[in-house]
Order: sequence, then structure tokens, then C-alpha cells
Amino acid sequence: MLHACLDIKAIMLGKYHYVLYFLVLAMQPRMLWIVDENLKPLSLPVCVGQAVNVVGQAGHPKTITGFQTHYTPILLCVGDRAKLAMEKYLPLSPILEGFVNLKENPDYIKE
Repeated sequence: MLHACLDIKAIMLGKYHYVLYFLVLAMQPRMLWIVDENLKPLSLPVCVGQAVNVVGQAGHPKTITGFQTHYTPILLCVGDRAKLAMEKYLPLSPILEGFVNLKENPDYIKE
């Protein structure tokens, strides 16, 4: 890829213009956008922090450290991970990245 960028006019904009299609597909922002079951966007608090490797640890260890609370939608940096800050909703996917569907938690008790 570095070689292709050295001579942009001859390679990227000339004979091998299709390389731009591969570059565009590789450019994807790391974001978190939360929607409900009806695909309506929700603005909920999430904790965003550095990801911690918890493979092989017993119990339910914390998966992020040094977190800050933000409201969705948010952009995630490299190495960041997010988790919901409230238990009113349950995510339908285990990874909170991209578009995430939430459903209401039937066991949630309002305090």
C-alpha cells in the first residue's frame, strides 16, 4: 500500500484505480449507536474505557478500566470498549460496537 501511495497519479488514479474500492471498504469508524427493538435511536449512558483481557478469569471480572460515562451515540478509540451503565435494557449482542439493538430488561426494578 505504501508503494501505491508513492506515485498516486500513475497507480491510484491511473491503471490500478480499483485499489480505491479496497481502501474505502477498510475505512470504518468505531462507533456505538444504540437502537431499541423498533430501530428507534436511544440516548443512554455507557461507560467507555480501556479494554481489559479477562479470558480465563473466574467470576465476572470488570472488562474495562479507567472509564468515563458518555451518552450514545459515541465514537470509540482504538483499544476502547463500552458497556451499558444502566440495567434497564439488555443488549442483543455481546459486543457493544456499531449498531446495537436493546430490549427492555424484564427483571429491572426501578429504584
